[in-house]
Amino acid sequence: MFVGNGSESDFTATSGLHGTALVVRVSGELDHYHTRVLRAEIDRAWGALRSPTLIIDLSALTFCDSSGIGELLQARHRGRLAGVRFILTGVQGNLARRLNLAGLTQVFELFPSVAEALEAA
Repeated sequence: MFVGNGSESDFTATSGLHGTALVVRVSGELDHYHTRVLRAEIDRAWGALRSPTLIIDLSALTFCDSSGIGELLQARHRGRLAGVRFILTGVQGNLARRLNLAGLTQVFELFPSVAEALEAA
């Protein structure tokens, strides 16, 4: 588990294997200070577990700026190159608005919950 700068409530990213899917759960504010935390957790998880599906659970995310979206796009790109299915779950609030405005809801594979994504994987 990686924790961002400041208090533990700022941002956290943890991961675990669920069947054949790797789930990375993020919590807090994903901004330019914390993108490296998400990147490090995804790198650690992919390095340790060669999973065909990566699910990023964003249901506990309270804020995401453009650098956070950029990090998600980079992770998606890396997954595509590696042949890994990349899924976002729990997209809501300002992130849902930003993805919609930028036309990125068509780029990412989205599911309402981890359970629904696992069922589809």
